[in-house]
Amino acid sequence: MRILFAALALALFASGAALAQSDEETALVNSLRDKDPEVRKGAARVLAVYRLPETVEALVKAAQDEKDPAVLKEVLAALRATTNRDEGDDPKKWDEWFDREGGRFEKTISLSARRELSSYRTFLIISIVFNILLFLIVVGGVITFGAMSSNRMKAMKEVTRSAETLIAEGNEVQRKSGGILDGLDSKKSEMMTFFSKLKDENEGEIERYSDMLEQNVEHRMREITMQLREKAEKELEQTFNELKGEIAQRVKSASEEQKEVLIRELTNRQQRFIADVEAHTLFLEASFYYISGKLQDALRVYKKLLALKPDHYIAWNNYGTILRDLLRFDEAMESYQKALDLSPDNAGVLYLFATVYAMQKKKDKMMEYLKRSITFDAEFKDEALNDKAFKEYWEDPEFKDVAEA
Repeated sequence: MRILFAALALALFASGAALAQSDEETALVNSLRDKDPEVRKGAARVLAVYRLPETVEALVKAAQDEKDPAVLKEVLAALRATTNRDEGDDPKKWDEWFDREGGRFEKTISLSARRELSSYRTFLIISIVFNILLFLIVVGGVITFGAMSSNRMKAMKEVTRSAETLIAEGNEVQRKSGGILDGLDSKKSEMMTFFSKLKDENEGEIERYSDMLEQNVEHRMREITMQLREKAEKELEQTFNELKGEIAQRVKSASEEQKEVLIRELTNRQQRFIADVEAHTLFLEASFYYISGKLQDALRVYKKLLALKPDHYIAWNNYGTILRDLLRFDEAMESYQKALDLSPDNAGVLYLFATVYAMQKKKDKMMEYLKRSITFDAEFKDEALNDKAFKEYWEDPEFKDVAEA
């Protein structure tokens, strides 16, 4: 009877080990559907190491459903490692392969897993043999002692009770070990939840700080613009008062025709001065918008400025740069051309032409304008070697000859 009990205990131990392994595989497969992409990525990496054939179908399904490119890469790597096949990076091809050959897939495991499994199997066999021998010795002792005397029978019973106690203690240790593992899994889940929450809180805090900083910068921009406008208006008023006094003196000694000329001159100078003040204000406003990353607002203000002063070549230059950043290359070229018409052979405008041609991968035109730019200002060599617009050409021999000469 006790031999049967021992066999039952060994069977329960083996089934418990199998269930633990099954639970671990199930947990990894379930982690492939976790909301956190880092958890999904980690599960795929572990499966790539274990190479469990039972997880191939789950990996194929995970590849079909995955939207995150980084996680999909890890899932496909796990599929390649587990199946020793390569169906490419298209999840549909893996799904078609599994429908076609998945049922006949030979379940294999990695060499390290074979060794580990072999060691576990050896340990289990030794444990079973040891327990069988132990119980045979105990049973043999009980029979011998029973035959010899009642005292020996008592000793046999004591040994049997000790064996049962040891078995009970072993079961208790196994139960506690299972509880500890469950506790570790629970703590792991709590830690993942904590780090995920901490990450979300930090991202939210950074976003709030960025919004506050942007609001402060925009408020400061408006203050500076208003101060400049007020200063310009005061200077305008002072200039007009001086002009009025000067013209009043000249008018006293001038004829009627000269008076009309002086009035027209005053009016024209007043209009030009007002236009200059407005242009400077608009230029500052557009520049602040560009620095703050508000490209559409910057374009809108530059349009007003150019409508007011179409000969403002710096405005045309900056307007073209914003269009370039928005990948509106043809419009950017037109703006740069107007700036170049107003300021011929301007090294900065020629350099910007080169950046647009570089972004369009027109090497010949890029080199032509870059050489012209460096001819007028050699400092654009260093600029070109650090400007990401030319990144694709940094190792180009012709480009290096020009930029590093």
